[in-house]
Amino acid sequence: MRKAAGHAVRFLLLVAVAVALSSVLASLAPGQTPYGSALAPLAGSPALAASRCADKTCASFGGPCAKAVGYFCAKSAGQCFTKACP
Repeated sequence: MRKAAGHAVRFLLLVAVAVALSSVLASLAPGQTPYGSALAPLAGSPALAASRCADKTCASFGGPCAKAVGYFCAKSAGQCFTKACP
């Protein structure tokens, strides 16, 4: 009888852990929460980089971009930056 009572206690403990775990996981599911942003539905899709290379490089430190295969040229704050295309 003592052995059966021990098994019953273990079974009830296992059921209690399963119920507690399922309630915690259900509360973590995404959905309506009081902490969600009211602007979330208005968010646009993320910006994606261009799929092709501009094929330009810096002609000089602050100068214009010149044609060069395999490079991307960008000007910012009076400086020219060149980066290799992936």
